[in-house]
Amino acid sequence: MLKLLNVLVAIAQALERQAVAQERIATALETQQLPETGDKELAAKVLGVSVRQVERYHKEWILNVHYSYQGRKPTYNLALLRDWKANKENPTAHQRAIQIWQRSLPSNQKKRA
Repeated sequence: MLKLLNVLVAIAQALERQAVAQERIATALETQQLPETGDKELAAKVLGVSVRQVERYHKEWILNVHYSYQGRKPTYNLALLRDWKANKENPTAHQRAIQIWQRSLPSNQKKRA
């Protein structure tokens, strides 16, 4: 019984550390000048993967959020890709970063009178 209690306490502490880390990431994203964009090669460098792997990730990313097209070439939102990589196991935290980014867009700013 004591062993189970120790395991549960350890899990709770790990979840708390993860929540604190995610809050730091979200705060950092709020203070960044978004969107930060780049080409496929820069996206691969940011993620630490090959250009081919970036192409494979397209099925996991959202068009016009994680990447968009200017003509035929994709342009990547590097800040959101960094957050996606950091939060692959926690889609809720990544969704929050997407919402913060969307609120930062000029089209979502209040009109001044």
